[in-house]
Amino acid sequence: EVIQRKVAEVFEIGVSDMRGKRRTKTFTYPRQIAMHIARELTDLSLPQIGEHFGGRDHTTVLHACNKILQDIGKNNETKKLVENLVAKIKE
Repeated sequence: EVIQRKVAEVFEIGVSDMRGKRRTKTFTYPRQIAMHIARELTDLSLPQIGEHFGGRDHTTVLHACNKILQDIGKNNETKKLVENLVAKIKE
């Protein structure tokens, strides 16, 4: 929940949007980043992470994590964004 709150704050969306069904990029990208961070910082399984994001399937969580990892490899801005979010969450 802390991860969802911090990511929602940075992207200026509601925490409910993290758990919601809307699939526009405005909501999916922050949701994918939050899922990636949840996988990195917690011991939760993919299905458990999916439950925290509106009951999403574990394959959705896996796709999100892989997509963000690819983005981090290609895009320095994404890498910095994720690093800054992780630092804020660990505060």
